Amino acid sequence: MKDLSQQPIIFTGKLNSLTRPQAQQLAVILGAFPQTSMNQKVRYVIAGQIEQSMFETLTTKKIRYAETHNVEILNENEFLKWCIWRLQQKNSF
Repeated sequence: MKDLSQQPIIFTGKLNSLTRPQAQQLAVILGAFPQTSMNQKVRYVIAGQIEQSMFETLTTKKIRYAETHNVEILNENEFLKWCIWRLQQKNSF
């Protein structure tokens, strides 16, 4: 599991389990640094569901940037697993 603690992250696409503001707030509480725009500091892109018309590629500018700049892309499920792991860590103290 990737540890997003102390890491700049950014969300793209539609999340199924949380709104983007809720996901950003949860990430902050658990120690990540959500960004509002793609930049060189971002280490992880959290990709939700991408909706496009049937003639467009299923991608976003953030994903394309990540792919060309070796930024790791995680899906929503991986983000949620990290959240649970971080909550368990916090509760074990």
